[in-house]
Amino acid sequence: MPASNPYHNASDAYSNTAATTDQRSLEGKILMKAALRMEQLADRLAKDEQPTLDEISDVMEYNQKLWTVFVAETMNDDHPLPPEIKNNIASLGMFVFKRTIDILADTKPEKIRALIDINRNIASGLMKSAALSASTPAQPPADNTGIKTDSMA
Repeated sequence: MPASNPYHNASDAYSNTAATTDQRSLEGKILMKAALRMEQLADRLAKDEQPTLDEISDVMEYNQKLWTVFVAETMNDDHPLPPEIKNNIASLGMFVFKRTIDILADTKPEKIRALIDINRNIASGLMKSAALSASTPAQPPADNTGIKTDSMA
């Protein structure tokens, strides 16, 4: 039996769910979930609580896996995003990966807050975009023939 790859499994789950739900809204929600988990961790640290290494790594790995899926999906040649946006996502992903390692090595609330801000800002944009798409009525295709089709019986 082949070894289980959690990133591949997460990507499959993400793709399957995205197919049945508005993808932008889903992405926004999972970014917000990761941000909330990191915020709770940062708040505990700010109160001088000492979360275990397992608690810290669980929160940070969740966010890292999420970003791994985002980066992998957008680097797919068939992904519809423009190359500039794909490159921006890849750059953000690299920052998230480096910051995650830094946080695991030296856990400070201010380091975590940078990732919280990134997730929330992107989630906000995704959710606004999803809401705008949902509220914009579909336009009928343009008729370039010059023939009025709505009055034909």
